[in-house]
Amino acid sequence: MDNGNKRRKYLAMFLVIWVVQMAAAFYFCVQKQGFHEDEYYTYYSTARTNGFYVEDGQWMERDTYRNEFVVLPGQGFQYGLVKLVQSWDVHPPMYYWVFHTFASLVPGVFSKWIGLSLNLALWGVNIALLAYLAYRVSGRKEELALLVTLFYGLSPAAMSGVVFIRMYEMLTTFVLLCAILHVQAAEHLASGKWKNLPVLRCLVPMAAVTYLGFLTQYYYFIFLFYLAVAFGVWMLWRERKLWNCLRYGVSQAVAFALAYLTYPSCLGQMFRGQRGAQATENFFDLSNTLERLNFFYELLDKFVFGRMLPVLLLLFLVLAVTVYRQKGLRRSKEEEVRKDAAGKGIDNVIYVILSFAVLGYFLTVSKTALLLGDTSNRYQLPIYGMIVLLLFQALWTIGSTCLGGHASREKVRDKDDAKQSGAVWQTGSRRKKVGKGTYGFAAAVAICLIIDVAGLKAGRVVFLYQEDREQLEYALEWEQENTPVIYLYEPGAEWCIWDVADELFVYSEVYFAAADSVDEIRDDRIEEAESLVVYVANGTDSKAQIGRVMDSNGKISETTHVTTEKYCEVYYVSSRGQ
Repeated sequence: MDNGNKRRKYLAMFLVIWVVQMAAAFYFCVQKQGFHEDEYYTYYSTARTNGFYVEDGQWMERDTYRNEFVVLPGQGFQYGLVKLVQSWDVHPPMYYWVFHTFASLVPGVFSKWIGLSLNLALWGVNIALLAYLAYRVSGRKEELALLVTLFYGLSPAAMSGVVFIRMYEMLTTFVLLCAILHVQAAEHLASGKWKNLPVLRCLVPMAAVTYLGFLTQYYYFIFLFYLAVAFGVWMLWRERKLWNCLRYGVSQAVAFALAYLTYPSCLGQMFRGQRGAQATENFFDLSNTLERLNFFYELLDKFVFGRMLPVLLLLFLVLAVTVYRQKGLRRSKEEEVRKDAAGKGIDNVIYVILSFAVLGYFLTVSKTALLLGDTSNRYQLPIYGMIVLLLFQALWTIGSTCLGGHASREKVRDKDDAKQSGAVWQTGSRRKKVGKGTYGFAAAVAICLIIDVAGLKAGRVVFLYQEDREQLEYALEWEQENTPVIYLYEPGAEWCIWDVADELFVYSEVYFAAADSVDEIRDDRIEEAESLVVYVANGTDSKAQIGRVMDSNGKISETTHVTTEKYCEVYYVSSRGQ
Protein backbone atom coordinates (compact mmCIF):
# COMPACT_ATOMS: atom_id res chain seq x y z
CA MET A 1 0.00 0.00 0.00
CA ASP A 2 1.49 3.39 -1.00
CA ASN A 3 1.85 6.19 1.54
CA GLY A 4 -1.11 8.15 0.18
CA ASN A 5 -3.54 5.26 0.52
CA LYS A 6 -2.15 4.35 3.92
CA ARG A 7 -2.60 7.91 5.14
CA ARG A 8 -6.19 8.05 3.89
CA LYS A 9 -6.89 4.71 5.59
CA TYR A 10 -5.70 5.95 8.97
CA LEU A 11 -7.44 9.28 8.54
CA ALA A 12 -10.71 7.42 7.96
CA MET A 13 -10.08 5.33 11.09
CA PHE A 14 -9.39 8.49 13.10
CA LEU A 15 -12.62 10.08 11.89
CA VAL A 16 -14.55 7.01 13.05
CA ILE A 17 -12.89 7.23 16.47
CA TRP A 18 -13.59 10.99 16.58
CA VAL A 19 -17.29 10.53 15.81
CA VAL A 20 -17.67 7.74 18.39
CA GLN A 21 -15.96 9.79 21.11
CA MET A 22 -18.00 12.89 20.33
CA ALA A 23 -21.16 10.77 20.51
CA ALA A 24 -20.05 9.32 23.85
CA ALA A 25 -19.32 12.80 25.19
CA PHE A 26 -22.75 14.03 24.05
CA TYR A 27 -24.39 11.03 25.73
CA PHE A 28 -22.83 11.85 29.08
CA CYS A 29 -23.74 15.52 28.65
CA VAL A 30 -27.35 14.42 28.32
CA GLN A 31 -26.97 12.29 31.46
CA LYS A 32 -25.76 15.25 33.53
CA GLN A 33 -28.54 16.22 35.95
CA GLY A 34 -26.97 18.53 38.51
CA PHE A 35 -24.11 20.93 39.04
CA HIS A 36 -20.97 21.25 41.10
CA GLU A 37 -20.88 24.48 43.14
CA ASP A 38 -17.96 25.72 41.02
CA GLU A 39 -20.07 25.22 37.91
CA TYR A 40 -22.70 27.52 39.38
CA TYR A 41 -19.93 30.01 39.97
CA THR A 42 -19.08 29.84 36.26
CA TYR A 43 -22.60 31.04 35.44
CA TYR A 44 -22.80 33.50 38.29
CA SER A 45 -19.45 35.19 37.72
CA THR A 46 -19.99 35.64 33.97
CA ALA A 47 -23.54 37.00 34.28
CA ARG A 48 -23.29 38.98 37.47
CA THR A 49 -25.51 42.05 37.64
CA ASN A 50 -26.20 43.49 41.09
CA GLY A 51 -24.32 40.79 42.98
CA PHE A 52 -26.02 37.85 44.62
CA TYR A 53 -27.01 38.32 48.24
CA VAL A 54 -29.81 37.20 50.53
CA GLU A 55 -31.54 39.22 53.19
CA ASP A 56 -32.44 37.79 56.57
CA GLY A 57 -36.17 37.39 57.04
CA GLN A 58 -37.14 38.18 53.45
CA TRP A 59 -38.80 36.32 50.60
CA MET A 60 -36.95 36.22 47.29
CA GLU A 61 -38.80 35.62 44.05
CA ARG A 62 -37.51 33.09 41.55
CA ASP A 63 -36.53 35.67 38.91
CA THR A 64 -34.60 37.79 41.41
CA TYR A 65 -32.47 34.80 42.34
CA ARG A 66 -32.27 33.24 38.91
CA ASN A 67 -31.28 36.45 37.14
CA GLU A 68 -27.94 36.42 38.91
CA PHE A 69 -27.03 33.28 36.94
CA VAL A 70 -28.09 34.38 33.45
CA VAL A 71 -27.08 37.14 31.06
CA LEU A 72 -30.09 39.44 31.00
CA PRO A 73 -31.35 40.95 27.74
CA GLY A 74 -29.36 44.08 26.99
CA GLN A 75 -26.49 43.08 29.30
CA GLY A 76 -24.57 40.79 26.98
CA PHE A 77 -20.97 41.07 25.85
CA GLN A 78 -19.88 43.05 28.93
CA TYR A 79 -16.31 41.81 28.98
CA GLY A 80 -15.10 44.56 31.29
CA LEU A 81 -17.57 43.46 33.97
CA VAL A 82 -16.49 39.84 33.60
CA LYS A 83 -12.85 40.88 34.02
CA LEU A 84 -13.72 42.94 37.10
CA VAL A 85 -15.59 40.08 38.76
CA GLN A 86 -12.71 37.68 38.12
CA SER A 87 -10.25 40.13 39.67
CA TRP A 88 -12.12 39.55 42.95
CA ASP A 89 -11.62 35.80 42.67
CA VAL A 90 -8.61 33.55 41.95
CA HIS A 91 -8.78 32.86 38.20
CA PRO A 92 -7.81 34.68 34.98
CA PRO A 93 -10.66 35.79 32.68
CA MET A 94 -10.12 34.11 29.27
CA TYR A 95 -12.45 31.18 29.81
CA TYR A 96 -15.09 33.43 31.37
CA TRP A 97 -14.94 35.79 28.42
CA VAL A 98 -15.65 32.93 26.03
CA PHE A 99 -18.37 31.52 28.28
CA HIS A 100 -19.93 34.97 28.60
CA THR A 101 -19.99 35.19 24.79
CA PHE A 102 -21.89 31.90 24.55
CA ALA A 103 -24.32 33.00 27.29
CA SER A 104 -24.83 36.41 25.65
CA LEU A 105 -26.11 34.66 22.51
CA VAL A 106 -29.06 33.26 24.53
CA PRO A 107 -29.98 36.08 26.95
CA GLY A 108 -32.20 35.17 29.86
CA VAL A 109 -31.49 31.43 29.54
CA PHE A 110 -30.00 29.22 32.23
CA SER A 111 -29.07 25.85 30.77
CA LYS A 112 -26.35 23.28 31.19
CA TRP A 113 -25.98 23.32 27.41
CA ILE A 114 -24.39 26.77 27.43
CA GLY A 115 -21.35 25.38 29.19
CA LEU A 116 -21.53 21.90 27.69
CA SER A 117 -21.68 23.23 24.12
CA LEU A 118 -18.43 25.07 24.72
CA ASN A 119 -16.86 21.98 26.25
CA LEU A 120 -18.00 19.75 23.39
CA ALA A 121 -16.46 22.12 20.85
CA LEU A 122 -13.17 22.16 22.77
CA TRP A 123 -13.26 18.38 23.22
CA GLY A 124 -13.62 17.88 19.47
CA VAL A 125 -10.47 19.96 18.98
CA ASN A 126 -8.61 18.21 21.79
CA ILE A 127 -9.15 14.75 20.30
CA ALA A 128 -7.50 15.90 17.07
CA LEU A 129 -4.67 17.65 18.92
CA LEU A 130 -3.87 14.58 21.01
CA ALA A 131 -3.87 12.35 17.92
CA TYR A 132 -1.54 14.72 16.09
CA LEU A 133 0.80 15.03 19.08
CA ALA A 134 0.91 11.24 19.42
CA TYR A 135 1.67 10.93 15.70
CA ARG A 136 4.62 13.34 15.95
CA VAL A 137 6.06 12.08 19.24
CA SER A 138 5.83 8.43 18.19
CA GLY A 139 7.87 9.01 15.07
CA ARG A 140 4.78 9.11 12.81
CA LYS A 141 3.39 5.75 13.86
CA GLU A 142 -0.26 6.00 12.81
CA GLU A 143 -1.24 2.83 14.67
CA LEU A 144 0.12 4.12 17.97
CA ALA A 145 -1.51 7.52 17.50
CA LEU A 146 -4.87 5.83 16.91
CA LEU A 147 -4.42 3.58 19.93
CA VAL A 148 -3.59 6.50 22.24
CA THR A 149 -6.54 8.52 20.98
CA LEU A 150 -8.94 5.59 21.23
CA PHE A 151 -7.93 4.64 24.76
CA TYR A 152 -7.79 8.06 26.37
CA GLY A 153 -10.75 9.51 24.49
CA LEU A 154 -13.16 6.96 25.94
CA SER A 155 -11.75 6.96 29.46
CA PRO A 156 -13.86 8.13 32.41
CA ALA A 157 -11.35 10.93 33.02
CA ALA A 158 -11.86 12.34 29.51
CA MET A 159 -15.66 12.15 29.76
CA SER A 160 -15.54 13.80 33.21
CA GLY A 161 -13.59 16.70 31.72
CA VAL A 162 -16.23 17.25 29.05
CA VAL A 163 -19.17 17.39 31.47
CA PHE A 164 -17.44 19.68 34.01
CA ILE A 165 -18.42 23.26 33.17
CA ARG A 166 -15.16 24.98 34.06
CA MET A 167 -12.00 26.10 32.27
CA TYR A 168 -10.09 22.81 32.32
CA GLU A 169 -11.13 21.60 28.86
CA MET A 170 -9.93 24.91 27.43
CA LEU A 171 -6.71 24.65 29.45
CA THR A 172 -6.15 21.22 27.91
CA THR A 173 -6.45 22.76 24.44
CA PHE A 174 -3.67 25.26 25.09
CA VAL A 175 -1.44 22.74 26.89
CA LEU A 176 -1.67 20.38 23.90
CA LEU A 177 -1.00 23.24 21.47
CA CYS A 178 2.01 24.26 23.56
CA ALA A 179 3.40 20.71 23.42
CA ILE A 180 2.80 20.40 19.66
CA LEU A 181 4.55 23.69 18.86
CA HIS A 182 7.60 22.72 20.92
CA VAL A 183 7.73 19.25 19.34
CA GLN A 184 7.60 20.74 15.86
CA ALA A 185 10.31 23.26 16.73
CA ALA A 186 12.60 20.56 18.10
CA GLU A 187 12.04 18.36 15.02
CA HIS A 188 12.85 21.17 12.58
CA LEU A 189 15.96 22.23 14.46
CA ALA A 190 17.20 18.65 14.69
CA SER A 191 16.61 18.00 10.99
CA GLY A 192 18.33 21.20 9.91
CA LYS A 193 15.17 22.70 8.38
CA TRP A 194 15.59 25.67 10.72
CA LYS A 195 18.96 27.07 11.65
CA ASN A 196 17.30 29.43 14.11
CA LEU A 197 13.75 29.55 15.44
CA PRO A 198 11.77 31.62 12.89
CA VAL A 199 9.76 34.50 14.30
CA LEU A 200 6.46 34.20 12.42
CA ARG A 201 6.35 30.43 12.00
CA CYS A 202 7.50 29.50 15.50
CA LEU A 203 8.07 32.20 18.13
CA VAL A 204 4.87 34.16 17.49
CA PRO A 205 2.56 31.08 17.64
CA MET A 206 4.34 29.92 20.82
CA ALA A 207 3.89 33.33 22.41
CA ALA A 208 0.24 33.52 21.33
CA VAL A 209 -0.55 30.15 22.89
CA THR A 210 1.24 31.17 26.09
CA TYR A 211 -0.75 34.40 26.25
CA LEU A 212 -4.07 32.59 25.83
CA GLY A 213 -3.16 29.61 28.01
CA PHE A 214 -1.90 31.70 30.91
CA LEU A 215 -5.06 33.84 30.85
CA THR A 216 -7.16 30.65 30.89
CA GLN A 217 -5.68 28.97 33.98
CA TYR A 218 -2.47 29.62 35.90
CA TYR A 219 -1.62 25.90 35.80
CA TYR A 220 -0.59 26.50 32.20
CA PHE A 221 2.51 28.25 33.55
CA ILE A 222 3.54 25.08 35.41
CA PHE A 223 3.49 22.97 32.26
CA LEU A 224 5.24 25.63 30.20
CA PHE A 225 7.94 26.12 32.85
CA TYR A 226 9.09 22.51 32.75
CA LEU A 227 8.71 22.27 28.98
CA ALA A 228 10.68 25.47 28.47
CA VAL A 229 13.48 24.31 30.78
CA ALA A 230 13.91 21.01 28.92
CA PHE A 231 13.57 22.64 25.51
CA GLY A 232 16.05 25.40 26.37
CA VAL A 233 18.62 23.01 27.83
CA TRP A 234 18.40 20.86 24.70
CA MET A 235 18.87 23.88 22.40
CA LEU A 236 21.82 25.07 24.46
CA TRP A 237 23.40 21.61 24.49
CA ARG A 238 22.81 21.08 20.77
CA GLU A 239 24.02 24.45 19.49
CA ARG A 240 26.48 25.49 22.17
CA LYS A 241 25.20 29.06 21.91
CA LEU A 242 22.61 31.19 23.64
CA TRP A 243 21.07 32.90 20.62
CA ASN A 244 18.06 30.65 20.12
CA CYS A 245 17.51 30.35 23.86
CA LEU A 246 17.50 34.13 24.25
CA ARG A 247 15.10 34.67 21.35
CA TYR A 248 12.80 31.96 22.70
CA GLY A 249 12.93 33.40 26.22
CA VAL A 250 12.25 36.95 25.03
CA SER A 251 9.21 35.83 23.03
CA GLN A 252 7.76 34.09 26.06
CA ALA A 253 8.53 37.08 28.28
CA VAL A 254 6.66 39.33 25.84
CA ALA A 255 3.65 36.98 26.05
CA PHE A 256 3.62 37.17 29.85
CA ALA A 257 4.06 40.95 29.76
CA LEU A 258 1.05 41.27 27.47
CA ALA A 259 -0.94 38.95 29.73
CA TYR A 260 -0.07 41.13 32.73
CA LEU A 261 -1.11 44.31 30.88
CA THR A 262 -4.37 42.62 29.92
CA TYR A 263 -5.05 41.37 33.45
CA PRO A 264 -2.88 43.04 36.14
CA SER A 265 -4.62 41.03 38.88
CA CYS A 266 -2.79 37.88 37.77
CA LEU A 267 0.31 38.37 39.92
CA GLY A 268 -1.67 39.02 43.07
CA GLN A 269 -3.86 35.99 42.47
CA MET A 270 -0.87 33.74 41.86
CA PHE A 271 1.30 34.78 44.79
CA ARG A 272 -0.78 36.73 47.32
CA GLY A 273 -4.34 35.51 46.87
CA GLN A 274 -6.01 32.83 48.97
CA ARG A 275 -5.32 30.02 46.49
CA GLY A 276 -1.83 31.29 45.67
CA ALA A 277 -0.80 31.36 49.32
CA GLN A 278 -2.39 27.97 49.92
CA ALA A 279 -0.61 26.43 46.92
CA THR A 280 2.74 27.85 48.03
CA GLU A 281 2.28 26.49 51.53
CA ASN A 282 1.41 23.03 50.19
CA PHE A 283 4.36 23.04 47.82
CA PHE A 284 6.93 23.67 50.54
CA ASP A 285 5.32 21.34 53.06
CA LEU A 286 7.42 18.21 52.62
CA SER A 287 5.45 16.22 55.18
CA ASN A 288 2.49 15.68 52.84
CA THR A 289 4.45 14.79 49.68
CA LEU A 290 3.94 11.02 49.65
CA GLU A 291 0.31 11.33 50.66
CA ARG A 292 -0.43 13.79 47.87
CA LEU A 293 1.47 11.85 45.22
CA ASN A 294 -0.35 8.68 46.17
CA PHE A 295 -3.69 10.52 46.04
CA PHE A 296 -3.18 11.74 42.48
CA TYR A 297 -1.61 8.45 41.39
CA GLU A 298 -4.76 6.66 42.56
CA LEU A 299 -6.91 9.07 40.54
CA LEU A 300 -4.77 8.47 37.45
CA ASP A 301 -4.94 4.72 37.89
CA LYS A 302 -8.68 4.63 38.52
CA PHE A 303 -10.06 7.16 36.03
CA VAL A 304 -7.59 6.84 33.14
CA PHE A 305 -6.18 3.31 33.26
CA GLY A 306 -9.07 1.46 34.87
CA ARG A 307 -6.93 0.10 37.73
CA MET A 308 -4.53 -1.41 35.18
CA LEU A 309 -1.64 1.03 35.58
CA PRO A 310 0.37 -1.28 37.88
CA VAL A 311 -0.03 -4.08 35.31
CA LEU A 312 1.20 -1.84 32.49
CA LEU A 313 4.16 -0.65 34.52
CA LEU A 314 5.03 -4.26 35.42
CA LEU A 315 4.79 -5.21 31.75
CA PHE A 316 7.16 -2.39 30.86
CA LEU A 317 9.61 -3.57 33.53
CA VAL A 318 9.53 -7.17 32.27
CA LEU A 319 10.10 -6.04 28.69
CA ALA A 320 12.93 -3.74 29.77
CA VAL A 321 14.68 -6.59 31.59
CA THR A 322 14.20 -8.85 28.56
CA VAL A 323 15.74 -6.27 26.24
CA TYR A 324 18.64 -5.76 28.62
CA ARG A 325 19.35 -9.49 28.59
CA GLN A 326 19.29 -9.41 24.81
CA LYS A 327 21.76 -6.53 24.64
CA GLY A 328 24.01 -8.56 22.38
CA LEU A 329 21.37 -8.24 19.68
CA ARG A 330 21.94 -4.51 19.59
CA ARG A 331 25.05 -5.13 17.57
CA SER A 332 23.06 -6.99 14.96
CA LYS A 333 21.62 -5.66 11.76
CA GLU A 334 18.42 -4.73 13.60
CA GLU A 335 20.39 -2.14 15.55
CA GLU A 336 21.11 -0.33 12.30
CA VAL A 337 17.39 -0.19 11.59
CA ARG A 338 16.75 1.32 14.99
CA LYS A 339 19.54 3.83 14.42
CA ASP A 340 17.92 4.84 11.16
CA ALA A 341 14.76 5.50 13.17
CA ALA A 342 16.64 7.66 15.67
CA GLY A 343 14.38 10.39 16.92
CA LYS A 344 11.35 8.10 16.82
CA GLY A 345 11.89 5.84 19.82
CA ILE A 346 11.96 6.04 23.57
CA ASP A 347 15.42 7.63 23.60
CA ASN A 348 14.27 10.40 21.32
CA VAL A 349 14.99 13.87 22.64
CA ILE A 350 11.39 14.93 21.98
CA TYR A 351 10.15 12.08 24.15
CA VAL A 352 12.51 13.13 26.93
CA ILE A 353 11.52 16.81 26.70
CA LEU A 354 7.80 16.01 26.83
CA SER A 355 8.30 13.48 29.63
CA PHE A 356 10.13 16.08 31.72
CA ALA A 357 7.29 18.57 31.23
CA VAL A 358 4.54 16.05 32.03
CA LEU A 359 6.35 14.67 35.08
CA GLY A 360 7.10 18.16 36.36
CA TYR A 361 3.48 19.21 35.95
CA PHE A 362 2.16 16.07 37.63
CA LEU A 363 4.47 16.40 40.64
CA THR A 364 3.95 20.14 41.07
CA VAL A 365 0.17 20.00 40.72
CA SER A 366 0.05 17.02 43.06
CA LYS A 367 1.82 19.16 45.65
CA THR A 368 -0.25 22.30 45.20
CA ALA A 369 -3.79 21.37 44.10
CA LEU A 370 -6.78 21.00 46.38
CA LEU A 371 -7.59 17.49 47.58
CA LEU A 372 -11.29 17.24 46.78
CA GLY A 373 -11.81 13.55 46.22
CA ASP A 374 -12.61 12.35 42.73
CA THR A 375 -13.31 15.90 41.54
CA SER A 376 -9.59 16.70 41.83
CA ASN A 377 -9.18 14.91 38.49
CA ARG A 378 -9.73 18.30 36.87
CA TYR A 379 -6.30 19.57 37.92
CA GLN A 380 -4.40 16.81 36.09
CA LEU A 381 -6.79 16.67 33.12
CA PRO A 382 -4.51 18.63 30.72
CA ILE A 383 -1.75 15.97 30.87
CA TYR A 384 -3.76 12.77 31.20
CA GLY A 385 -3.75 12.18 27.45
CA MET A 386 0.00 12.82 27.27
CA ILE A 387 0.63 10.34 30.09
CA VAL A 388 -1.18 7.70 28.03
CA LEU A 389 0.89 8.70 25.01
CA LEU A 390 4.21 8.47 26.85
CA LEU A 391 3.42 5.12 28.46
CA PHE A 392 2.08 3.56 25.26
CA GLN A 393 5.06 4.84 23.30
CA ALA A 394 7.44 3.32 25.86
CA LEU A 395 5.64 -0.03 25.74
CA TRP A 396 5.47 0.06 21.93
CA THR A 397 9.14 0.87 21.50
CA ILE A 398 10.60 -1.51 24.03
CA GLY A 399 8.14 -4.24 23.05
CA SER A 400 9.15 -3.91 19.39
CA THR A 401 12.79 -4.08 20.41
CA CYS A 402 12.18 -7.18 22.50
CA LEU A 403 10.22 -8.96 19.77
CA GLY A 404 12.71 -7.77 17.19
CA GLY A 405 15.45 -9.80 18.87
CA HIS A 406 13.50 -13.04 18.53
CA ALA A 407 12.46 -12.14 15.01
CA SER A 408 16.11 -11.57 14.12
CA ARG A 409 17.14 -15.12 15.05
CA GLU A 410 14.15 -16.63 13.23
CA LYS A 411 14.85 -14.54 10.16
CA VAL A 412 18.49 -15.65 10.01
CA ARG A 413 17.45 -19.29 10.26
CA ASP A 414 14.81 -18.79 7.58
CA LYS A 415 17.37 -17.15 5.35
CA ASP A 416 19.85 -20.02 5.73
CA ASP A 417 17.14 -22.57 4.99
CA ALA A 418 16.08 -20.58 1.97
CA LYS A 419 19.57 -20.48 0.60
CA GLN A 420 19.78 -24.25 0.85
CA SER A 421 16.42 -24.75 -0.84
CA GLY A 422 16.75 -21.89 -3.31
CA ALA A 423 13.51 -20.33 -2.11
CA VAL A 424 12.87 -16.60 -1.80
CA TRP A 425 12.55 -16.00 1.97
CA GLN A 426 11.86 -12.26 2.09
CA THR A 427 8.25 -12.38 0.91
CA GLY A 428 7.14 -14.97 3.48
CA SER A 429 8.93 -13.13 6.27
CA ARG A 430 7.25 -9.88 5.33
CA ARG A 431 3.85 -11.57 5.20
CA LYS A 432 4.45 -13.09 8.63
CA LYS A 433 5.41 -9.70 10.04
CA VAL A 434 2.33 -7.99 8.61
CA GLY A 435 0.05 -10.68 10.01
CA LYS A 436 1.51 -10.51 13.51
CA GLY A 437 1.34 -6.71 13.49
CA THR A 438 -2.31 -6.69 12.47
CA TYR A 439 -3.32 -9.23 15.11
CA GLY A 440 -1.31 -7.44 17.77
CA PHE A 441 -2.91 -4.09 16.96
CA ALA A 442 -6.40 -5.63 16.99
CA ALA A 443 -5.68 -7.21 20.39
CA ALA A 444 -4.47 -3.88 21.76
CA VAL A 445 -7.62 -2.14 20.52
CA ALA A 446 -9.80 -4.80 22.16
CA ILE A 447 -7.98 -4.47 25.49
CA CYS A 448 -8.28 -0.67 25.41
CA LEU A 449 -12.02 -0.86 24.71
CA ILE A 450 -12.60 -3.40 27.47
CA ILE A 451 -10.83 -1.21 30.04
CA ASP A 452 -12.70 1.92 28.94
CA VAL A 453 -16.14 0.34 28.76
CA ALA A 454 -15.66 -1.29 32.16
CA GLY A 455 -14.76 2.08 33.69
CA LEU A 456 -17.72 3.85 32.10
CA LYS A 457 -20.16 1.11 33.17
CA ALA A 458 -18.75 1.26 36.71
CA GLY A 459 -20.00 4.86 36.94
CA ARG A 460 -16.62 6.56 37.11
CA VAL A 461 -17.66 9.61 35.11
CA VAL A 462 -17.64 12.46 37.64
CA PHE A 463 -19.75 15.67 37.67
CA LEU A 464 -22.96 14.03 36.39
CA TYR A 465 -24.88 14.38 39.69
CA GLN A 466 -27.63 12.08 38.54
CA GLU A 467 -28.77 11.76 42.13
CA ASP A 468 -30.13 15.31 41.84
CA ARG A 469 -32.89 14.10 39.53
CA GLU A 470 -34.96 12.71 42.39
CA GLN A 471 -34.61 15.88 44.45
CA LEU A 472 -35.70 18.01 41.51
CA GLU A 473 -38.80 15.83 41.17
CA TYR A 474 -39.57 16.48 44.85
CA ALA A 475 -39.10 20.21 44.28
CA LEU A 476 -41.51 20.18 41.34
CA GLU A 477 -44.09 18.31 43.41
CA TRP A 478 -43.80 20.75 46.31
CA GLU A 479 -44.08 23.73 43.97
CA GLN A 480 -47.23 22.30 42.41
CA GLU A 481 -48.70 21.97 45.92
CA ASN A 482 -47.75 25.60 46.72
CA THR A 483 -45.71 24.46 49.71
CA PRO A 484 -43.73 27.39 51.21
CA VAL A 485 -39.94 26.93 51.16
CA ILE A 486 -37.51 28.17 53.82
CA TYR A 487 -33.73 28.23 53.53
CA LEU A 488 -31.94 28.64 56.88
CA TYR A 489 -28.45 29.76 55.83
CA GLU A 490 -25.26 30.17 57.81
CA PRO A 491 -24.20 33.84 57.86
CA GLY A 492 -20.83 34.30 56.16
CA ALA A 493 -21.34 31.19 54.02
CA GLU A 494 -24.16 32.36 51.79
CA TRP A 495 -22.30 31.03 48.76
CA CYS A 496 -23.18 27.49 49.91
CA ILE A 497 -26.74 28.21 48.80
CA TRP A 498 -25.49 27.82 45.21
CA ASP A 499 -25.24 24.08 45.69
CA VAL A 500 -29.02 23.71 45.36
CA ALA A 501 -29.58 26.53 42.87
CA ASP A 502 -31.31 24.23 40.37
CA GLU A 503 -33.84 23.26 43.04
CA LEU A 504 -34.41 26.84 44.13
CA PHE A 505 -35.07 27.79 40.49
CA VAL A 506 -38.15 25.55 40.67
CA TYR A 507 -39.81 27.45 43.52
CA SER A 508 -41.71 30.66 42.81
CA GLU A 509 -40.41 32.11 46.10
CA VAL A 510 -37.96 31.16 48.85
CA TYR A 511 -37.82 32.58 52.37
CA PHE A 512 -34.25 33.14 53.58
CA ALA A 513 -33.43 33.34 57.27
CA ALA A 514 -30.10 33.45 59.07
CA ALA A 515 -29.41 30.34 61.15
CA ASP A 516 -27.56 32.23 63.90
CA SER A 517 -30.82 32.71 65.79
CA VAL A 518 -33.41 30.43 67.39
CA ASP A 519 -36.16 33.05 67.53
CA GLU A 520 -39.51 32.31 65.96
CA ILE A 521 -39.97 33.26 62.32
CA ARG A 522 -42.60 35.99 62.01
CA ASP A 523 -44.29 35.58 58.65
CA ASP A 524 -47.98 35.07 57.91
CA ARG A 525 -47.49 32.49 55.12
CA ILE A 526 -45.20 30.35 57.29
CA GLU A 527 -47.47 30.60 60.32
CA GLU A 528 -50.55 29.51 58.36
CA ALA A 529 -48.98 26.76 56.19
CA GLU A 530 -50.08 23.15 56.54
CA SER A 531 -46.62 21.99 55.46
CA LEU A 532 -43.19 23.48 54.79
CA VAL A 533 -39.99 22.57 52.95
CA VAL A 534 -36.97 23.49 55.04
CA TYR A 535 -33.33 23.66 53.90
CA VAL A 536 -30.95 23.82 56.87
CA ALA A 537 -27.31 24.74 56.21
CA ASN A 538 -24.61 22.37 57.43
CA GLY A 539 -22.64 23.68 60.35
CA THR A 540 -25.77 24.77 62.17
CA ASP A 541 -27.80 23.01 64.83
CA SER A 542 -30.40 21.46 62.55
CA LYS A 543 -32.51 20.19 65.44
CA ALA A 544 -32.70 23.64 66.96
CA GLN A 545 -33.50 25.23 63.61
CA ILE A 546 -36.29 22.75 62.86
CA GLY A 547 -37.63 23.45 66.34
CA ARG A 548 -37.54 27.14 65.51
CA VAL A 549 -39.67 26.51 62.42
CA MET A 550 -42.15 24.37 64.33
CA ASP A 551 -42.47 27.03 67.03
CA SER A 552 -43.40 29.48 64.28
CA ASN A 553 -46.33 27.32 63.18
CA GLY A 554 -48.53 25.65 65.76
CA LYS A 555 -50.01 23.25 63.20
CA ILE A 556 -46.77 21.45 62.37
CA SER A 557 -45.96 18.36 64.38
CA GLU A 558 -44.18 15.90 62.06
CA THR A 559 -40.71 16.14 60.54
CA THR A 560 -39.36 14.04 57.68
CA HIS A 561 -35.74 14.13 56.64
CA VAL A 562 -35.81 14.11 52.82
CA THR A 563 -32.17 14.14 51.74
CA THR A 564 -28.66 15.27 52.53
CA GLU A 565 -27.17 17.77 50.09
CA LYS A 566 -23.51 18.76 50.07
CA TYR A 567 -24.02 21.92 52.10
CA CYS A 568 -27.45 21.47 53.63
CA GLU A 569 -30.11 19.07 54.90
CA VAL A 570 -33.61 19.05 53.42
CA TYR A 571 -36.68 18.45 55.61
CA TYR A 572 -40.39 18.25 54.98
CA VAL A 573 -42.42 19.36 58.00
CA SER A 574 -46.18 19.08 58.17
CA SER A 575 -49.20 18.81 60.43
CA ARG A 576 -50.19 15.33 61.53
CA GLY A 577 -51.90 13.41 58.75
CA GLN A 578 -50.35 15.45 55.92
